[in-house]
Amino acid sequence: MQSSRIRIIILSIICLIGLAACGNLGGGTEIQQIVLPYTQQAPYISGTGGTCDNSLYPVRLGASWAYINSGGPNGTFVYSDTISAVHENGFTLTSQFNNLTRTQEWSCEANGLKALELGGGTTASITAQGMTAEFSTHDITGISLPKELTSGLQWQYNLLIHGTIPMPTGEQVQSNGTYSINMQEMGTETITVPAGTFDTVKIQATSAVEILVPFGDMQVPMQYSGTSITWYAPGIGYVKSIENWDLGGSPYTSTTELQTYVIP
Repeated sequence: MQSSRIRIIILSIICLIGLAACGNLGGGTEIQQIVLPYTQQAPYISGTGGTCDNSLYPVRLGASWAYINSGGPNGTFVYSDTISAVHENGFTLTSQFNNLTRTQEWSCEANGLKALELGGGTTASITAQGMTAEFSTHDITGISLPKELTSGLQWQYNLLIHGTIPMPTGEQVQSNGTYSINMQEMGTETITVPAGTFDTVKIQATSAVEILVPFGDMQVPMQYSGTSITWYAPGIGYVKSIENWDLGGSPYTSTTELQTYVIP
C-alpha cells in the first residue's frame, strides 16, 4: 500500500516538472470548461530582438492557451497556461487546473528558454491520498526550448530534485532524485487540433526520472521513463503532444491538444 501511494507522489512530481499533464491529482474525471478569446487564425508574431524572443513560443504578457488532455491516469480534463508576468530576462507561466493554480518561473537565455522551477514555485508541495511531499529543484542545466531550431538539432535539459516523502509512521524523510530529458527536432508537419490546423515543428523527447525513496536504512531507486512527441506552431506555441510513460509497470499514453488561445 505504501509503495503504491509513493508511486502516486512520484506521478505528481512528474506532473510538476512538466513531463506529463495532470489535472485533479485526486483522480477525478470531471471536465471543467476553460474559455479564452478565440483566435483561430492568429498571425505570426515577429520577434522584437529581445532575449525572450522565440519563434515557437511567443512570450507576450497575457498570452493564454487552453488545452484538453485525455488518456492519462486522471481521465480527461482541461487546463490553461497564461504568461502572467514578463521580465527583461524571463517570465512567469501560470497554469490553471480545476481548483488548482500553479506558477512556474522561466529564464530567457541567449540560446533559448529554460524552466527554472517545478510548477508551483521553487518548492512545490504535493498532496495525494493523504500524503504531502515537498520538492525543490536545483542544478538546472540545458535548455527547454532552443532559440533557433535547425534540422535534426539535439539538446538536453536536466535537473536535480530534493525534498521530503512521508512514511507510514508519519515521519518526513529526505529524498533526492534526477530528471533528464533528451530532445531532437524531427522536421515539420501539418496537424489539426480543436483550435485549428497548423504548420508545426515536431520535437521528439526521451525522459527519465529517478527518485531515491528511503526504506529503513536503504535508499531504493524508483525509476520511470517516457517518450513524447510535441508539435509547436511558429508564432502560436505548443499545440499538441503525445506522451508515453511507464510508471512502475503501468504504461499509459496521454494526448494533449490546444482548444483555444489568445496572443496579444
